[in-house]
Amino acid sequence: MIKYLPLLFLIACGIDREIPELTTEESETVQEYEPMETLHHVQLSDENEPGEPLILALQFVERSSKEPLTNQKVHFYHADLDGEYRPSVPGDETTARLSGAAITDSLGRILLKTTLPGDYGSSADNRHIHTTVFGAKPEAYDIHFRQYTGWMGRNFIEGSDQHFLSDLKKDESGNLISLLTIEVKLHSKK
Repeated sequence: MIKYLPLLFLIACGIDREIPELTTEESETVQEYEPMETLHHVQLSDENEPGEPLILALQFVERSSKEPLTNQKVHFYHADLDGEYRPSVPGDETTARLSGAAITDSLGRILLKTTLPGDYGSSADNRHIHTTVFGAKPEAYDIHFRQYTGWMGRNFIEGSDQHFLSDLKKDESGNLISLLTIEVKLHSKK
């Protein structure tokens, strides 16, 4: 039995990279985001950016009340497919080449279009998008992807209220899609 323990450990800790199709209901939800005004949309990359196209239908709510955060500025940034931020200000990742901001609508929603981030640094399976919610305490929240997050990362995320694990799906065009609600702590309008 001892000789099989490493194999069992690898199987238990493995990442399920399967990405299922969107359900009809999920597809309809994503479609509700498309007609929103452009100030509620943010596009971090164009069609020439290497990597898989990614669309996030996000809703921001206040954690304790579950009320939508309306008219809220949110900044997003992430590494490119190579895992590089390539900031315009050296040493300041918030100025990453793939970055941008949008304002939440009356339901706390933002539609984000980009590409799937690459693994950052020396570790694999740590793809994520940084999210800054202005006026929140704290302001920083990260979006991770279940199919690209290892066992240690998942354990870290489960113990954090500033990190969110998103389940990727595919639409009929092959785009990666995520529907996610981000609960923001101690929000105070300024």
